[in-house]
Amino acid sequence: MSMKALNHLLGRSAIDPTIKEAFEEGRILELLAEYEFAPALWNELVALRAEGFADYAALAYRIVHDFEAAQESLRVPSPLMGLRARLDSVRSKEQAA
Repeated sequence: MSMKALNHLLGRSAIDPTIKEAFEEGRILELLAEYEFAPALWNELVALRAEGFADYAALAYRIVHDFEAAQESLRVPSPLMGLRARLDSVRSKEQAA
């Protein structure tokens, strides 16, 4: 969800100059509040320091990407997934016989 929020913010920045202005004025917290970032990302995104909005966007993308990749690796697959695959394999062997 955070990557979607970041993409929305970055897309909006391409057409809305107030996004870059708010960043330059140090009002990044106000910008981020408009989007649904994971609570665990707030501190890192607010604390990012960059010379310009493009640099900020690149750093934020890296942080959000790494965060979401870590979240994916934490997901435990359902034990039923393995059972279904095994049942399908057994059924196909029975049908072949």
